[in-house]
Formats: sequence, C-alpha cells, structure tokens
Amino acid sequence: MQRMKRRRRNKYNARKVEFQGMEFDSKAEWEFYMLLKNDKLVKDIELHPEYTIIEPYKVECGRCDGRGRTFNKRTGNFNKCTLCRGYGTREKAGAKYTADFKVTYVDGLEEIIDVKGGPVSKDFPLRRKLFEIAAGKELIIAKKTKNGWEVK
Repeated sequence: MQRMKRRRRNKYNARKVEFQGMEFDSKAEWEFYMLLKNDKLVKDIELHPEYTIIEPYKVECGRCDGRGRTFNKRTGNFNKCTLCRGYGTREKAGAKYTADFKVTYVDGLEEIIDVKGGPVSKDFPLRRKLFEIAAGKELIIAKKTKNGWEVK
C-alpha cells in the first residue's frame, strides 16, 4: 500500500503555482507576474531576488566571556571553550530578504516588488525597513483587492 505525502499548508492558505517551469509562492504572485509579463514597458523580470539585510557579524562568546577558555570543575584546569573553539568570539549568520520580483523597465528604472494576497506577517514591517536601509530603495507593495491591484 502506497502512502500519499501530505503537503504542509501555508499559514495563509496560499498554494504554490507552477507556470512554465517557474514556481510562484501564491496565485496572487502568479497573477501579478502575468500582469508584468504583458506590460510593454517592462524589459526584464527577475523572480525571487535575494538581498542581504544584515551582514554576518561576530559576538563575544557567552560561555567563556571572550577568553576562549573555560574552567573544568572536575580536573581544575582551564580547557579550550568548545562553543567558540578557543577564539573568544562566535560568528553569527546575518539575515536575507527575498522579494517577489525585481522589475527593470525599458527606461532603466528598477523596482523591487513584494506581492501580498492577504495579511502580512508580524515581522514584515521590520524586514521592510531593514531592506530599504540596506538596499537604499523603496520596497513596492502590490496588494490584491476585490477591485484589482493596489500598488503602494
């Protein structure tokens, strides 16, 4: 007997859409792509461009307080800290933001667009601000409404 795989549902009930070998995170994202594709002023569309919003950084090790050595109660000796490997600092991963589209128009203008088909997550306003600081560009939000598309 063959078991069927259950797909984990998206928290906003969005279903992935595949079109001509491209995968979109939602039907709204696919519809906006089709809108862009049919616009004669659009020269190029890049799907899911990734931007670094926080660079990787180093912090002082919390276990050894930056000394690189910890006291072993059993032996009474100082051993190399296993958490930071004796360096005293640990490297933390930064953060990345993935937009839905990077659109280049025929006049050379570039826009970074994020499509919202429903409610936004709690961390989105912060991620948006971090993106705008890092990229130096405004993030355009396209929201699907009953009357069409609202672009802010």
